[in-house]
Amino acid sequence: MRNWLVILIMVLITVTFCAGQDLPSFPIGQYWQFPDARSLSLGGAGSVSLAAPGAMLYNPAALTQIDRFFAVDLSFSVRKMQERRSYPLYDRFDGIITQAIYALNNNFYYQPEGAVALRLPVSSLPGLTLALGSYREIDQNYEYLEEVRNNVFGDELLAYNRIKIKGGLQRYSGALAADLPFLSGLSFGLQAGILDGSLDYNKQVDVLASGQQVILADNNRTLDNTPMLLSLGSIYRVNERITVGADAQLPYTVKYKAMLSEDIIGREEIQYPLRLNGGFEYRAQQILQARLELDAGYEFWSNTEYTSDIGGIVSPTEELSDVFYLKAGVEHIFYNKIPFRVGMQYRNAYQARGTTQTLLSAGTGFFGNGWQLDVAGALSRLSYRWPDLFDDSQILGITIPARSDMDTVDETTFWGMVTLKVNIDR
Repeated sequence: MRNWLVILIMVLITVTFCAGQDLPSFPIGQYWQFPDARSLSLGGAGSVSLAAPGAMLYNPAALTQIDRFFAVDLSFSVRKMQERRSYPLYDRFDGIITQAIYALNNNFYYQPEGAVALRLPVSSLPGLTLALGSYREIDQNYEYLEEVRNNVFGDELLAYNRIKIKGGLQRYSGALAADLPFLSGLSFGLQAGILDGSLDYNKQVDVLASGQQVILADNNRTLDNTPMLLSLGSIYRVNERITVGADAQLPYTVKYKAMLSEDIIGREEIQYPLRLNGGFEYRAQQILQARLELDAGYEFWSNTEYTSDIGGIVSPTEELSDVFYLKAGVEHIFYNKIPFRVGMQYRNAYQARGTTQTLLSAGTGFFGNGWQLDVAGALSRLSYRWPDLFDDSQILGITIPARSDMDTVDETTFWGMVTLKVNIDR
């Protein structure tokens, strides 16, 4: 019993460090959620087969597939994002010579997180399982540094442009799931979580000649409400090879008040949309078992509203676009129970129609007596157009050739995750 308490305390007091995201997602954030390394290696697919406490982030009905009395998941993930900003250089005939790279940034962050699940022995409700966990819901960490010169080709360094965002929203969740006794093969689950967190935003220019810091924006956003996040799901095992399921995350609203010292300088309200997801699993009938995992979902961003009177930020467009995503993964389990997993995820961005992002992933795992260690990695690339973040000619009073073109932003992101699973029988 003492060992169980130690593990439980480790999970519940875990402090999560942000896995940074790109600037256009601020302050709304992005939905890149992977409860454990298996989910990451499958590209986020497997909502109907995740027999782990992290199922509360996907389809909570999958908690009924945990076949041990007590289960613990501890995950450690890293995320590295390289951001490259460039603008077109023209010749005298208005032809593009090349894309001039003027900023190159690397953001690296890490985060531990986890959850526990307890299978309750209630004869009238088979598979009854309770889970508790703490996960990062929305990450916002981001740092931007740009060198300012009259010309990008070797002129004297004049200033540094800086943006620093720190913080995000943490979800503290509880979930309950059970098999329905009156219909064999059907499970149902419910998750309820509260969000807590804050955001620090700073945008400034460091002028080297004078040593002056020009503060363009500096505020701390704290929650002005206690957002409640509810989700529910069901799973139906058609037969020993086919499982289907559906889940929904209900809309919720986050309200911020922005503070400068002790003064309120603005308020912000973000309505997060209804998210619907469907899952499918097929298990091949062979000794070396192969599993196909598919998930598809829709997020109704066009029905939500974002309002803010906080100045000095780069905000998303007023009209948000609905998001469609597709996740697919294959898990092949060899005779020695060692899995090999590959996956992909495709989604479009809510900020602009026509902008899409694809993630490719792979992973494996190792087993012992009562424990399992999964490892996974993923890579994605994204290119989009975005306005110049600083008006240097106005801030520094220097003559810099005016640019009417939007910047081209290229992002390359790497995810890595290790998950330790501990299963304990009574």
